[in-house]
Amino acid sequence: MVPRTNRRRDTEASTETRVTTDGGDAIDPGFDESVFYRVVRDAVTDALYDVIGTLLLLGIAFVLVVAGIQAVFSSMSLVTVAAGIGVAAVGVYLAAATLEIIPPIRAWF
Repeated sequence: MVPRTNRRRDTEASTETRVTTDGGDAIDPGFDESVFYRVVRDAVTDALYDVIGTLLLLGIAFVLVVAGIQAVFSSMSLVTVAAGIGVAAVGVYLAAATLEIIPPIRAWF
């Protein structure tokens, strides 16, 4: 427990007792608040764009996988089966690359 003499004493505005601080500058936080606001705002905006982009890419990957599987099971020829497997594979790759399970194709070369 902190000794009573070292505690910060907040007083009401109606009394004349001074507020005890730790000796630091209570007004200046040490950084520019407008710059800090812009940095935090840009970081939050970037994070929201990343979430929206990830969800959209996963949605496209899901549609590709479903379309590929549907093409495989509803096909009559080997060409359609191969095309369905290819479309499903692209969908699985897109989902895995979006979730960073595997590196994107640009990092392979």
